[in-house]
Amino acid sequence: MKKSILWGCGLTAYVLFAVALAPASLWLKLLPLPADVKLGAVSGTLWSGQIAGVQRAPLYFPQLKWQLKLSPLWRGKVGFALQGGELRDTDLPYLQVDAELGVGSVTVQQSTLRLPVAGILPQLQLPMPVDATGALVFNIKQYSMGQPYCSVLAGTASWQQARFKAPNGWIDLQAIHSTLNCEDGNISLQTSEDNPLGLLVKADVLAGSYRIAGSLKPAASMPKEVHQAMQFVGQPTSDGRFPLTLQGQIRH
Repeated sequence: MKKSILWGCGLTAYVLFAVALAPASLWLKLLPLPADVKLGAVSGTLWSGQIAGVQRAPLYFPQLKWQLKLSPLWRGKVGFALQGGELRDTDLPYLQVDAELGVGSVTVQQSTLRLPVAGILPQLQLPMPVDATGALVFNIKQYSMGQPYCSVLAGTASWQQARFKAPNGWIDLQAIHSTLNCEDGNISLQTSEDNPLGLLVKADVLAGSYRIAGSLKPAASMPKEVHQAMQFVGQPTSDGRFPLTLQGQIRH
């Protein structure tokens, strides 16, 4: 009986290590990746490896590294650490993810995602052309997969080095901060109004669409072009705030 158990444990360990140490290029060939995803040279194993460049327009990661973690196996899950892009190059996307995969489950903790604003704008259907720079930075404390997007979400999001282009030049908005949570399976974002635009909105990412509702009240220090542009937003309320409502589809 003891010999059978030992043989079983040994065989299981052999299979696990054989799988983990198989070439990563072999495993990637088995993944049903979208046709528009372009991969660079693949090196390493399923256990630890990297890809020299991953692109799916408009995003590009000059490198993507991963490392498996077996410590969650006792809970029936596999952990992994994922890192892509360059932290210091703010013109490129960057991600650092600490996650666990289970049967029909994905959980994420203490992870960061940075996306250049210029690459995101073309994916949104906006009522007017917008030219902006900077980066959206998401710091995820806790996330669990759900339908359509989440069952648990806690974290923050910010627009760093926020700038947008007005007819007379670029306007510096400094940074816009917000909190993230999950509402009925949808991703919800709530800004704080401590920004030059006085932007106070709630944005919801729904299944294939987005919805933004709130108001703004530009600071007196903002250029006159900003205050003049408020006439296109609508009529202010009694406290001088301009209601703001946007919605549209998300292009995939």
